[in-house]
Amino acid sequence: MGKDDAPPIAALYLVVFDQKVGYTISWKRTLPDVSLDGVEYKCLPSGLHSVKQDLVYFVHGAYAGVSAFVQAESDEQHRNASFVAVGALVPLSFGRLGKGWLHAAELRLLAEDVVGSDEDKRGLERYWKEYQQDVGSEREPASPSMVRRASLPPEVSRKRKRARSDASDAFPSDHTMASDHPALSVPGLLNTFGPLVFPLYRALLLRRRVLLLGTAPVQRSCNFVYMLSILSSIPQSFIEVVQPDSDAPLRTQALFNVGIHDIPFLSEQKRKARWLACTTDDILSEKHQLYDVLVSLPPPPEAHKPRRWPTIHTSDGADVKATQRDLRRYRFLRAELDRLRSSHRRYRDNPANSTDDGEDTAQLLRAPTTDLLHEVKRSEPGEGQVVEPVSWSAMAYNSFMWWASAGEMDAWESEEAKGDRQLLEDLPEMEALLPRISGNDSEDYPTQDDTREASATATVVTAYFHRLTTQIIQPLADAVEDADDDTEEGLAEAAVPISSYDMNAMGLDAWSPADKRFVKDAMDLYFGREAVVADGGTRVCGVRIC
Repeated sequence: MGKDDAPPIAALYLVVFDQKVGYTISWKRTLPDVSLDGVEYKCLPSGLHSVKQDLVYFVHGAYAGVSAFVQAESDEQHRNASFVAVGALVPLSFGRLGKGWLHAAELRLLAEDVVGSDEDKRGLERYWKEYQQDVGSEREPASPSMVRRASLPPEVSRKRKRARSDASDAFPSDHTMASDHPALSVPGLLNTFGPLVFPLYRALLLRRRVLLLGTAPVQRSCNFVYMLSILSSIPQSFIEVVQPDSDAPLRTQALFNVGIHDIPFLSEQKRKARWLACTTDDILSEKHQLYDVLVSLPPPPEAHKPRRWPTIHTSDGADVKATQRDLRRYRFLRAELDRLRSSHRRYRDNPANSTDDGEDTAQLLRAPTTDLLHEVKRSEPGEGQVVEPVSWSAMAYNSFMWWASAGEMDAWESEEAKGDRQLLEDLPEMEALLPRISGNDSEDYPTQDDTREASATATVVTAYFHRLTTQIIQPLADAVEDADDDTEEGLAEAAVPISSYDMNAMGLDAWSPADKRFVKDAMDLYFGREAVVADGGTRVCGVRIC
């Protein structure tokens, strides 16, 4: 996507800092009935003075806001620094963020033009005239990804069909993705959260109110909000499985950046108004009644410094950690993404290695199980801080299985790896998601390769999580149907039983109390039923061993 695809804007404004009155809107253009009350505070959240530039996303009524912040050197009168924010409002009817990122690059240039001297508004006037929304019009521009898809080779189109379906067409996966598209943050999201991405995803799947507490640059946190909302949404192809009168919204409402001035709004929200937001204001973390889950983000990583992991707590102070199953799943996903990237880079460096049918890397997802088990045992520094320890029951069970039959234990590990592999089967390789290098493309390809690779990774990861959602909810739906089929009335009044086998089928940890609570809450949210979850373990001749 490029500038010509940017959505129309309902407002354009310039926010500056005045020594006497503080933040103020010094110039604005809006459509009739569009209010900018409070926008100046949303554009300049706490901590921006520590960075030279930033991009802030927020929600303002029926609009998504995008604001480009720029700081420049100034005189002593202005405390040796001058900063401005140029922002725009776009209709939320264009999506979670109204595709506001398509205006980001131009808004930065406008901010750079006026910082330090905001007298010349000609650039702002030109931009408003070019992009102002026609009153009563909210027509969405054609998506280049849809146009390109019609011209894809048949073999590539078939490969993309299932993955694109699982990814719900959330964003284009080709080279047209704008450099500020939040989907490009997926590699950073996985690196930041590691195995913690799974318990956070489950909290969002339960539609908890989740607040990310971070520091500037704010764009990073806003991008995480966008992608976590995408990953935890219910795939369109799976909507009919959820109970029609279910209380579960299909996705979490993404509010993006919020601050002190949003506390009244957040306080007025009913508990069922489930949202995901980020902030740089520490005081919000002290308002426990506002949120269900608080995620404290570490600052962006720096070279030669030990990595720091996020911390996740519930509003009542309980720690949230990844399970042992989450850790193995994360390591497997990381290993497979590394393989896909390596295959793409080998093709990029030597296109002659690729076959005409695009099957040159198809075997990468069919690596021997022994290799996969070796990969998932690779650890990262400090992983133990964010993962639940192995329970005594699980340790006793594993010891018993090893004692009873080492071969059976290997089979169990292989079965788990097979289940994780199935979540990635039939996904297209990086080459199927990226344009072939030919003609004029080859000259500029290396300079855009990171962006293209990140967009392809976003498509793969989104499809993976949407399949994981299906893997979790389908066994619950089957359990409800089985329980009802066993009654004459066709509706069981007793709690729906969930076995340890069901837990394994959902890719959950049958030993984890947190995963058991998750299943009970998910059953209640999506099906309005009570669940009774069996303990993990094994029985010999009817006698429980562990």
